[in-house]
Amino acid sequence: MAAEWEERPALMAAIRALFSASALLDPMRLRIWDAEGLTVTQLRLLSFLSEEDGLSNAALADRLLVTRPSVSALLERLERGGFIRREVAPNDRRAIRISLEERGRTAVSHLRQDTWAYTGHLMRSLSDDELEELASSLNRFVEAGRAQRQADLLAEAEVTAAR
Repeated sequence: MAAEWEERPALMAAIRALFSASALLDPMRLRIWDAEGLTVTQLRLLSFLSEEDGLSNAALADRLLVTRPSVSALLERLERGGFIRREVAPNDRRAIRISLEERGRTAVSHLRQDTWAYTGHLMRSLSDDELEELASSLNRFVEAGRAQRQADLLAEAEVTAAR
């Protein structure tokens, strides 16, 4: 039995295009790693904290679309590196709030500027109409992916709870 992507040429072409587009960002991913020793996922976590300081482990897991244990491992490495700090929430002694340290703020600021400039440079030859079409398609793709990931996480939690 053939996989769905094998039977749908348009789907196969879209997958190839997405992988090719993703590969264009590899030089920036390596630069981020070289500059701060951060993975793209760690940088995304720091970016969420730069937008809303004091998030919980659960909130970060929801935004990153990963499990809480996965976020805990990321936080451990970032805390050891001096990028974040974890504190007990003042209004709920059971809750932990995660905040950026100065090193984390600096890394996000510099790397965000570099990443946006690099990506903008890659897209400079596209017309405004093409950019709007690309943004619209990617936003729909992200929405569908988030919905699927939430369903997958819910199914995983149900399996774990049933054990």
